[in-house]
Amino acid sequence: MPVKDRIVSWWIQNIVIPKREIIDKPGFVITTFTEKNQITYLRDIFIAEHLFELIETKTVENYGEKGKQALYSAGKKFGYIYSSMSNFPTITNSSKEKFSEFAYLLIKYIGGIYAQQATHDLNLEEKAFTITFKDYIICRHNGLGYIMNDGSIAGIWTYAIQDKTIEGIQLECQGRGNDCCLTFCAPEKKIQEKTSIYFSEKELPELKFDETYKKLNEIKETTYAKNSLKDLIDIGFFRYRKGILSYKDMRFFGCESHLLYLLEQEISRLDGGEELLFETCFEYGRLLQELYGHKDYKKFISDFFPALGFGDILAIDSDELKIGVTNYPWTVFSNQSKYIIFRGIMSGFVSNSLDRVIKFNNFDINTRGYLTLMIKT
Repeated sequence: MPVKDRIVSWWIQNIVIPKREIIDKPGFVITTFTEKNQITYLRDIFIAEHLFELIETKTVENYGEKGKQALYSAGKKFGYIYSSMSNFPTITNSSKEKFSEFAYLLIKYIGGIYAQQATHDLNLEEKAFTITFKDYIICRHNGLGYIMNDGSIAGIWTYAIQDKTIEGIQLECQGRGNDCCLTFCAPEKKIQEKTSIYFSEKELPELKFDETYKKLNEIKETTYAKNSLKDLIDIGFFRYRKGILSYKDMRFFGCESHLLYLLEQEISRLDGGEELLFETCFEYGRLLQELYGHKDYKKFISDFFPALGFGDILAIDSDELKIGVTNYPWTVFSNQSKYIIFRGIMSGFVSNSLDRVIKFNNFDINTRGYLTLMIKT
């Protein structure tokens, strides 16, 4: 059986059939599974690959090495938090055999949703991990990949090995002209044997799945959003083929919702970073509207973004243009967030729809049983 067919077969048997990925509820995308009598329930969202391509490219163009570090830090923190909240096995609480089996299944999972092919090599004595991808998301186009490749994979491996000196470096990349993407994760001393150019992040938040996270992200009935991701796949609005979700020619990938908060945090630390991130997301919103090709932004926003997991959304155009979201994905970072990415996307999309510049520069949030977000001009 060809490699890709084996990956798809594994995906169907281990993810789709057990219904670990809940995609049939408007406003929500949920990953849920039970491991050793412990239930994990993660609030996911689907993000456009092109959005992250733009964010990485513009951040590096404007900030150089500092920009790369910010992207890497966001990715590594995300990978570490995702692993911790998923209660992944670690080298300290598993036998070598069980740990190696988990690594194999994890690569199958990543290969099934983020790439066309994935292989890996483990050296537990040296705490080293090498992974090779074909057509991995984002970096295949921009040659960067600091968020979802170097950073995210390093974060996962750091958690698995329980050693915060672990870092990751993409030694080869299809987006830079190589045949594949090759990422190496190991303690810094081992990284230094291969290259002197790498990034480091050791301040990794210690977060676990808990009742607060579950309660504030639980599936609830929606008022305005009528279509789930499954509904829009079934009618052909989204295409889902061999593990790849796309809208027209735009590919989307799923991830746990901490990622947007962490990316905002890290880029906002750069001088002028908030403005750059907003304008980049504004540009993406314009591109998305052009891809859609129609002016009825209210209907699109209430159909499209809830299906991707962003909650129940209503665009209001009365005395003031506003977009309200109930059940927006909640994390421990929600109270500190300025929701730059979401505000920027909505601003660009609505601007192109109305043929005038609209910027949602203001917002309010409320957390009473769930997170409510209101963005305003």
